[in-house]
Amino acid sequence: MSKKTLAIALAGVLVLLGAAAAAGWYAGWGPFAGRGAGEAARRPVAPVPSEHYVTLDKLVVMTRSNGARGRPRYLALDLVFAVADKEAAKRTTAQLPLLRSVALRTLSAYTADELRQMQVDQIAGLLDDQFVQVYGGAGRMPFNQVLVARMMLE
Repeated sequence: MSKKTLAIALAGVLVLLGAAAAAGWYAGWGPFAGRGAGEAARRPVAPVPSEHYVTLDKLVVMTRSNGARGRPRYLALDLVFAVADKEAAKRTTAQLPLLRSVALRTLSAYTADELRQMQVDQIAGLLDDQFVQVYGGAGRMPFNQVLVARMMLE
């Protein structure tokens, strides 16, 4: 098989995979999919417009191993918390160590392969669910929504 034929076949496979991913996204994996039956499932997935944000930079998580032969993988991400006003921004900033700990505990329970299969909104939904549990309800949190600003899995 020539290199040109192989390149054309590979390009065709990539186009088909892209089309399948797009179809899956709109069929139920994407922005129209539910996140579960919890209180956070009723919260919006799309970013809530806000004039104030608090950033949690450089969260590095060692993912759960795939077994004895699996090498450690790391997830690095930056989180952003949408807040209602300057007072909420101060309260959220004061809670950053707790928020970092909850995010670390939540994400370290997953393997790199499991995280790789999730979309950014699903990861934000997982974190949101945990924050709602920690604070005892969405109305008791000092922020409105958690957003994933940057994510890299090694």
